[in-house]
Amino acid sequence: MTLLTRSGLVVLLAGALMSTSAVAAALVQTATLKDLQTVGSTTKKQKHQQYDLIIDTTSNEYVCRSKLGSSLKPTQFVVGSTVQFKQNGQNSEVKNTAGNNVKCGIVRVGALSSPQ
Repeated sequence: MTLLTRSGLVVLLAGALMSTSAVAAALVQTATLKDLQTVGSTTKKQKHQQYDLIIDTTSNEYVCRSKLGSSLKPTQFVVGSTVQFKQNGQNSEVKNTAGNNVKCGIVRVGALSSPQ
């Protein structure tokens, strides 16, 4: 192999790996909203309540905390309903069937145990 061919092959391989990781970076799954709980309390500066959304996917249970300062209407997220869960590292987004969404950060991940 010539030097030009080797460097071209390396560039091609690196591009393929980067595009594969970019696709895998944002994982979208259909999940179930298991629970919705308030976190902390509001103050004069922080007027919006934070929430923990507990989400069950096929393999894991995620606790996703709404971003500080963001507004969420808890009546729009019905416990037990199906949601779209988009995960990108520790950041994620939950979207219900009506199209309402909330951005949140993953604070805990637990493996779902198989039924006994």
